[in-house]
Amino acid sequence: MAEPTPQVNANRAHASAFTLVELLAVMALVALLAAVALGGFGRARAAAQAAACRENLRLWGSAFHLYAAEHGGRFPHTDDRTRSDKSGLPASESPHDHSWVDELPPYMGLKPWRDHPEGQRPTRNPWQCPAAHWAADGAYSYNRRKEGGFSYAMNSYLSYDFDYGGRHGGESYLNTLRCEAPARTILLFDQAANPTDGLHPQYANRKAGRYPGEDVTALTTRHRRGDGREGANFLFIDGHVAFRDDVWVRQHSDFPDDANDLEWFPYPYE
Repeated sequence: MAEPTPQVNANRAHASAFTLVELLAVMALVALLAAVALGGFGRARAAAQAAACRENLRLWGSAFHLYAAEHGGRFPHTDDRTRSDKSGLPASESPHDHSWVDELPPYMGLKPWRDHPEGQRPTRNPWQCPAAHWAADGAYSYNRRKEGGFSYAMNSYLSYDFDYGGRHGGESYLNTLRCEAPARTILLFDQAANPTDGLHPQYANRKAGRYPGEDVTALTTRHRRGDGREGANFLFIDGHVAFRDDVWVRQHSDFPDDANDLEWFPYPYE
C-alpha cells in the first residue's frame, strides 16, 4: 500500500485544524453560555435570598404577636441600649431594656441580642436579611464588627417616646388594639446596611444598620422581582409579609408627607 504523500498529510492537517476565526467564535459562544448560566444562578440566588428574608419576617411577626398576647396587646420597644434613652427613667425601668431584639428571641428559641458577647453578635437568619450588603468596616462611625448591626428595623414611629403627636399618653410600647390600620401599618422593614443605600445616598449615613429601630430614611430596596421591579420586604402589624415597590422613593422627604400616613403611623394626628 502506497504511503500518503507529504502534500496529502498537509491537506488533512489543514482540514482538521481550527482557524483563528473559528476559535474566536467558539470562545465567544462559551462565554455567552457561561454568562447565561451565571445570570440564571444569580437570579435564582436572589430569589432564594428574598424568600428567606420573607420567612425571617414571618418568624419575627409570630414572635411579636406571641409577646403581645402575654403583655396586654402591647409590642416591645423599638430601640435597645445602643441608642441613648431620653425617657428620664432609671436604667432598670428604661424602655430600651425591653427592645424587640431582646424581648422576642426567647419566643423563637434564641438568645436576646444583648446576651451575645461583643464581636459575636448574630449575622444569619432570622436576625439578618441574607441579601443585606454591608460595606467595609471603615465606612461606619461605629465598630460594626464589635457591636454588630441590624439589617431589619422596627418602625420607630410606633414608639411613643418620640414626639410625633401621640395622643395616648406617651406610652413607650405600642398598644396594638389602638392601631387603626394594622394590615397597612409597617412593623419591620429592610433597613439599609450600607451607608450609601438609604434615602439620601449623597449623604453617607455612617451609622447605617446600628439601631434596631429607625424611621423611613433608613428604608432601602434590595430585592428584585423577575419583572425587574425593585423593592423591599415588609412585616405589617397584623403579621402578614409583603414585597412592596411603592413605599420607598429617593425623592421622598425625611418623614412621611402626610401626618395621617397610616403606612408609618399607627393612628393619624389629631
